[in-house]
Amino acid sequence: MNKRYIDLHCHPSLKPFGKSFQRRRTTGLNNPDSKINSSIWHQQRPKLFRKALNVFFRLTKWRQSDFTTLLHGHTNVIVTSLYPMEKGMVIHSDNANVKYSGRIFRNLATGISMRRVRHLQKMKDYFKDLLAEYHYFEQLHNTPVKIKGKVKRYKLVASVNEIDFDEKDILHVILSIEGAHVFNCGLRLAGQPKANPTEVLLNVSLVKQWKFQPFFIGLAHHFDNELCGFSKSFSGIVEKVITQKPKSSQGITPLGFNVIKELLNNSNGWKRIYIDVKHMNPKSRYDYYNLLETTYKNETIPIIVSHGALNGRLHPKTHNQVWRKGFNSDDINFYFDEIQKIEASRGIFGIQLDERRIFDVKTKARIYEDAQPNMTKFGKPKLRKNAYFIWRQIQFIATYLDTLNRDAWNIQALGTDFDGIIDPLNGWWTAKELKVLPEYLISHANDFLKSDEGQQLKAKNTLTAETIVEKVMTLNAQTFLKTYFR
Repeated sequence: MNKRYIDLHCHPSLKPFGKSFQRRRTTGLNNPDSKINSSIWHQQRPKLFRKALNVFFRLTKWRQSDFTTLLHGHTNVIVTSLYPMEKGMVIHSDNANVKYSGRIFRNLATGISMRRVRHLQKMKDYFKDLLAEYHYFEQLHNTPVKIKGKVKRYKLVASVNEIDFDEKDILHVILSIEGAHVFNCGLRLAGQPKANPTEVLLNVSLVKQWKFQPFFIGLAHHFDNELCGFSKSFSGIVEKVITQKPKSSQGITPLGFNVIKELLNNSNGWKRIYIDVKHMNPKSRYDYYNLLETTYKNETIPIIVSHGALNGRLHPKTHNQVWRKGFNSDDINFYFDEIQKIEASRGIFGIQLDERRIFDVKTKARIYEDAQPNMTKFGKPKLRKNAYFIWRQIQFIATYLDTLNRDAWNIQALGTDFDGIIDPLNGWWTAKELKVLPEYLISHANDFLKSDEGQQLKAKNTLTAETIVEKVMTLNAQTFLKTYFR
C-alpha cells in the first residue's frame, strides 16, 4: 500500500498542552522546538519501563500521536479531538478537590502535568479552556519546523479541498470536540447548579464561527453534562479512583435536543457540525437515531462513531441475544443493529486500538487460539496476534452487513484514540506502528477470504485483501471526508 493513512480520532494535544502549564510564562504555548515537552512535535518513545507500567497498571506513559510520530507512521490526515478535561476527573463527587496524592495519580494516568491538574480543579469555565486549546493549534498552523533535519508542517484545514492526500511532509489536521460539556454545562462539581441554556447555545454559535470549525462533536463523554446519558468508560485502577455515575435510563434532555438542533443547523450559510455518538449510552444513541429518522428523515446526515468497537449483541432490548462471542459487551460498545443504521446513513465507524474495548479479556486467548491453526504465519507473533483483534472488528462488521445484502466494507476506518488515556494493544504502542499495520491486516484478510465464511460472501462483497485493507486504512475515510467535510 502506497497510500497515506487517516485517523478519525486521536488526542495529540492532550499531553503537550497540559505540559505547557508547568510554567506560567509558557501556559498554552505550542513550542516549535520538538525537544520541548510542550511542543506538539515532541516525541516520547515507549521505553521498557513505560511498557511495563502499561502491562501491569494500564498506564500509558508516553506519547502515541505527537506529530513527529504520526508522520513517521505514514499518517497524512487526522481528526484531532479538543478535550477540556471534565471536573469529575480532578474533583471528588462530594465537590472536594483531590489532594496531592490524587493529583499525582491523575498526572500519572493522563500525563498532563500536576499544574494542569491543579488548573482544572480551579477552572470554572469549560468554554474558555476550549478556546485555549483551539488557540494552541492555531499558533503553529502552517509553520515550518525541522524534524531530524527535514522540514515538516501541520496544517489546520477547513474543508476537504485543502487536503493533499498524497503529501508526505504535511500533516492535515481536522478539528473535532469530545464532549459537549465544552459549551459550559455539567458544571455541578464547580459549584454551578444548572447550565444556562442561553449561554450554552451562544457558545455553540460561537464555535460555528471559527475559521476551522469542528467537523463533528461527541455529545457525551465521561460524566453527566445535562445534555444526554453517558456510558461507563473507566476500568481497572482508574475506575477505583475516579467515580462515574452513569444512568442507563437517561436519554437526551430538552437542552440536549436544542444543542443538537443548533449543531446540525445549516440554514443561512451555516455549516453543520455533525454528531459523534461515541460515549452516549444506548438510550441516548437511540434517541438520536429516532431524531434522524423523524425530524431529519428527508436529509442525509451520517451517523459517526469516531472511535468504537462491537459489543457482539444485536439490540439493546435483547441483551441476552449474542450474535458473536468474544466481544466486550459493555454498552459503550455498539450493537450490530447500530452498524446497520450507520451503513444506511452513509456514516463511518472508526475502530479504536484500545485493549479495554475490542475484545472480551476473559476469552481473548481462546478466541485467538481457535483461529490460529487457520492463520497464515506472518511477521512478529505479538503484532500478528493483536492485529487479529483489529481485523476481527473489521470482519464482523462486514459479515453482518453481508447477511443484510448491504455493502460490507464501506464504513470501517481507523479511529485509534491514541493519547486518549487508553490502554493500547501490546505491540501497537503508537502511530509509528501504523505503517506496518496493513501488512498484518492483509494477512488476516487473506485467511478470512479463504475460510468457509469468507467464501460465502455475496459477489459484490468479494474483494481482494489488499483492497479491503486500503479501504479501512484510507479510502473509506477519504470518501467520507469528500462527501461531508466541505
